Amino acid sequence: MTAPAPPTTGFLEESPGNRSAMRLMCLLALFASMAFGVVTMMRSAPMVTRDSSGQETLSYPPRDDTGMTLTLVFLLGAFAPKVLQKFAEQRLGNLRSSDLRELLIGAGGDLRTTAAQALNPAPTAATPAEDPRLRQLLEEVERLRAEIARSRTPIQVSAATPVAPPAAALTPLERIRLGGSL
Repeated sequence: MTAPAPPTTGFLEESPGNRSAMRLMCLLALFASMAFGVVTMMRSAPMVTRDSSGQETLSYPPRDDTGMTLTLVFLLGAFAPKVLQKFAEQRLGNLRSSDLRELLIGAGGDLRTTAAQALNPAPTAATPAEDPRLRQLLEEVERLRAEIARSRTPIQVSAATPVAPPAAALTPLERIRLGGSL
């Protein structure tokens, strides 16, 4: 007797049974990029024209980079979102294992409530000296506050320079008298 085969992942699925809209959108952007590339090539193809004597001449259309730009944008739209998604998944995977995240979310409650309790402990709660995770959290908050204070640049304000009031607008008849043209 053979073991059952593992479920297979479909073409537009992240995992078996989990459809991916991201993959569908990337595929559509790839097709759009191909379409704009074909249209751009067709528009930039030389044209053969005949004059009255039957002489054939080859003429090229004026250069237009709009098609190339749109092709590049759709090509980036086809591949960049999936790369960003993988990068975000890897970064979030690293966050799940951090002690700080476990401290904030490990209680299973609301993140804001847990963070507020950690920053403003109730009288019956553990003190930073008793709980090393709380101490780490408070040290991290202080480090971030110091970094923000260091990165702030003072705003320098200079005195405003006086501006002359705008000249009165001329009527069309006055323009004709002064310059001869509208």
